[in-house]
Amino acid sequence: MTESKPRKKRANLIRLLIHLALMMVTFIIILMLVFRWLNIYTRHGKYIEVPSVTGLSQEEAESILTAGKLKAEVSDFQFDRNMEAGAVIRQQPEAGAHVKDGRTIYLTLNSGKEPMRTVPDLADNSSLRAAESRLRIEGFRLTEPVRIDGDLDWVYEIRYGDSIVKAGTELPEGSLLTIVVGNGQEVEQEEETDSTMIIEYDFFGDGL
Repeated sequence: MTESKPRKKRANLIRLLIHLALMMVTFIIILMLVFRWLNIYTRHGKYIEVPSVTGLSQEEAESILTAGKLKAEVSDFQFDRNMEAGAVIRQQPEAGAHVKDGRTIYLTLNSGKEPMRTVPDLADNSSLRAAESRLRIEGFRLTEPVRIDGDLDWVYEIRYGDSIVKAGTELPEGSLLTIVVGNGQEVEQEEETDSTMIIEYDFFGDGL
């Protein structure tokens, strides 16, 4: 009877080790299956290089992206006078980026409509510094100011080319404007001749 106890203990230990081994093998198999599933689910290591569709029409861009297992979505409209209406101005992600298949590429298209801006009321109503700041905020570009006789840096006119622009006039965004300001020199006043003196002189002159 005394010999059976050690034998029983060895048998129990062997069964325990077998169970532990089976549990370890099962855990390893499950872990391998999980990693394999994650690799398949995330397409680990498989990327698509985003093609360049800038400058193409919306239809052409969508066709190319779809063929490359990517999606296309219009996210914004802007204006570019150097491109045709409806052409792709910008794409995000940019060309050359590596993405997973099925990724959405966001497109910015050319609206084809030149945005207009309103010229604010600045003539005889503003200093040069304030006028420059206001016009730039409105989206206009500026030449060097033209100076004429008058109060220093006081705005007298806003010109677009050779034309004087009135407040409220709408011009294309980015138009080049010229601010006409005073140079600090007093405006010379023309002397007016008294007409009565001319009449009197002519009258007496005729009598001589």
